[in-house]
Amino acid sequence: MSDYTESSEGRSHDNKEDTGQPMRRDGGAEDAGIDSTEGELAKPKQRKIFSFIFRFAVSVLLLLWIFKSVNLGIFEEVVVSPKILPIIAMIGFSLFYVYLGGLKLWVLFRGFSPISLRLFTGYFFLAGSVGSLAPAIFGDFTMVGLARRNLIPVHTSVSAILMDRFITMVIALFIFTPFTLICVLPVKPLFIVALMGILALLLGCLIWGAVRFAPSLFDKFSATKMFWQSFTLYFRGDRKDLYTNILIGSFRGIISGLTLIFALMAASVSPPFFSTICITNSLSILTHIPVTLSGLGIYEGGGLVLFEALGLNREQVLAGLFYQRVYIIIWSLLTAAIWGVVIAVKRLKKGAARL
Repeated sequence: MSDYTESSEGRSHDNKEDTGQPMRRDGGAEDAGIDSTEGELAKPKQRKIFSFIFRFAVSVLLLLWIFKSVNLGIFEEVVVSPKILPIIAMIGFSLFYVYLGGLKLWVLFRGFSPISLRLFTGYFFLAGSVGSLAPAIFGDFTMVGLARRNLIPVHTSVSAILMDRFITMVIALFIFTPFTLICVLPVKPLFIVALMGILALLLGCLIWGAVRFAPSLFDKFSATKMFWQSFTLYFRGDRKDLYTNILIGSFRGIISGLTLIFALMAASVSPPFFSTICITNSLSILTHIPVTLSGLGIYEGGGLVLFEALGLNREQVLAGLFYQRVYIIIWSLLTAAIWGVVIAVKRLKKGAARL
């Protein structure tokens, strides 16, 4: 933002001398520059609006397909009479699942900042609630903004979040998904193992290429250079935080599966333990595909297809997935509301202290 103000303009007009030189500032050019800047700022907003509309439309279409593929009469009978104890267990394990998500991300953050686990967990709950109601990237932006309040630089937060996301995807893809495919596909396990081996080889080549060529690309700008330096710290020197994150992430995958197991039990389904844990983590990969609002529709549709392959009733499975989705929405709204009240109270206290 320019320091050029109306008062300084007035002073310059009062004291100006005719030097015979052309004017250095041109009102028309300045106005054109402002219009150009406003146009550039409007473009990201337009893209965000288009992205939201597109994701909302895809979610609606998927939900319409889902409800059209089930018997709505049977679904209604099941969904209105949930079992209470499994619902309570689902809520408890879901909260523990979110806490573990904050813990494993905090492990990566603590190497850059001495932020307390309690405060960081609160930030993570708020960011998670935002990401559950809107596209996940909004949750990431919320986490980065909250981290800045504790003087954690943006490039540091982004590197930790991307590393955590990468590890989560690798665990889901290479640990749980192979067993999911073995459970639902009528092919020999050896074929699945070979396929996963090929994918792992391709991923290894991509990582090697990134490590080999990324420094020359990121060094061109100071912000990207600092990001790459922070990102690669996890691979250099002491890797204790990296291994801790992987261990917690693997355990968190089991807790995620247990959460869905109790949701299905609330719909009077007895899902197979091991298969459900693997399927749950495989479904989490689908939620990272940026075509729906927080995985709405694609998670439920994928769950119907996979659990039907195991021989489970579609209406009961949909009811269990419905319980889980409704709980996530209610939890997100309550968390956001509580944090809104907390922030408002803190601002009022600061304003009163200034008076």
